[in-house]
Amino acid sequence: MIKHHLFPQAQEFRTWFRDCGINIHEWTMLIPEQVHLRIHGGANGGSWNHAWRQFMRANPGHVPREVLIRKAFELALRFDIAGPIRPYYAPVPAPGPQLLAP
Repeated sequence: MIKHHLFPQAQEFRTWFRDCGINIHEWTMLIPEQVHLRIHGGANGGSWNHAWRQFMRANPGHVPREVLIRKAFELALRFDIAGPIRPYYAPVPAPGPQLLAP
């Protein structure tokens, strides 16, 4: 499991998110590494960053924090990712009990 930033870390987004009241490091989702590679594969951060880039271009200037959080969860649903939300600097919890088929 790795920590996926719901709000991209790329330089092009940092000031915009900060000015809108988002600390990108407070919003990471624990997801499997192969899923992270799927949504970020390709140029310029892959399809995840592309979706945010489109949203940012369509909404220049200040966007309410609540709208951005809603957009992050909308994208999580669209990209079929789910996991606990944790700050980037919080430790990754140990995996819980596993159910294994005989």
